[in-house]
Amino acid sequence: MSQSRSPSPPRDALDDWSALAVEARRAFLEERRPGWTSPLLGGASVAPEAARGNIEGLIGFAQVPVGVAFPLRLRGDVEGEFAVPFATTEGTMVASYQRGFGLCADAGGITVRVLRDGYALFPLLAFEGVDQALAAGGFVDRERERLIAIAEATTSHGKVTELGWELLGRRLMLTFRMSTGDALGANMVNRAVSALVAEIPGSPRVALHGYDPEKRASTRHWRGKWVVAECTIPRDLVVARLRTTPDAIAELWTDYHLSYARMGTANHALQVANGLAGIYVATGQDAAYVAESCTSTLSLECRGGDLLASLDLPSLHVATVGGGTRKGTAAECQALIGVKGARELACVVAGALLAGDINLAASFLGDDFAAAHERLGRNRG
Repeated sequence: MSQSRSPSPPRDALDDWSALAVEARRAFLEERRPGWTSPLLGGASVAPEAARGNIEGLIGFAQVPVGVAFPLRLRGDVEGEFAVPFATTEGTMVASYQRGFGLCADAGGITVRVLRDGYALFPLLAFEGVDQALAAGGFVDRERERLIAIAEATTSHGKVTELGWELLGRRLMLTFRMSTGDALGANMVNRAVSALVAEIPGSPRVALHGYDPEKRASTRHWRGKWVVAECTIPRDLVVARLRTTPDAIAELWTDYHLSYARMGTANHALQVANGLAGIYVATGQDAAYVAESCTSTLSLECRGGDLLASLDLPSLHVATVGGGTRKGTAAECQALIGVKGARELACVVAGALLAGDINLAASFLGDDFAAAHERLGRNRG
């Protein structure tokens, strides 16, 4: 395995936060993303009218620093090299992703696959008794095709991919999943489910989100994109770049994994919440979905002497249209990534999160973690 390094955004050893250093990085990215411009990221004002439909009581715009890591090299359901923006005030975070990106790129890249795609809602319908709830479930089974047609008639973009039910005593809980294109789809699916539920007889009391994970981690009800990312890093590259071994990383991860199981957490990874929050804020996603999207399982194994790393994200929420995704600096960050649609963006997010976790796991084995935070992560101002 060659020890040559992929090109990364330039850094200024004397003052990496100067206007010249920032401009040099934007120039570096413009060379690799022909046609990409960033006047708003560069300091131009965002027009207040751009926030119409996204907020009430507008008084201005929060400004969060945006850093970039490059190159994220992907293969599988999306191919290419991507620049990934992170909006954060946590020093060392972008540097951590940058080192992970370079490592994985030089190992041949990260394979990403989308296993399922569809926003789901789990409404709860309370009846007078179990017999009435059971009868309503039978109605859903008998009238499935008609109910699906009613739901799909509420939108020109979505198609129903799953309709099922289960009982909890006298309560009928529906599973409704719909493809939503490049939008997150929450409003689209809400309308569809409301129309469907109105057809169910028995005058139940309806809690539209009664069985939803809605912005909370869940070990069962997964929604959005289900994405898996995987990378094999040769042993010599691990030793040279991370100054540790695949065996040591795998053993450390076993310790973490066991402790996470004891906690009962649905997030069995290291810093996916960091990466998700940074990318979400940069690209105009609904940031509260970090709580749900960080449901994850990281695997770090020593296979044949090499490091086999994978990350499973069964409830990843991203969009490239709707909300704030095409407004202000978010539009510039989306253009910088340069994906074609939400599925590709989900692949980019998954690959980025895996690279960051690989690097962080290795940093725990030496003094890198503490030293990096001491050097980069302490704002003494």
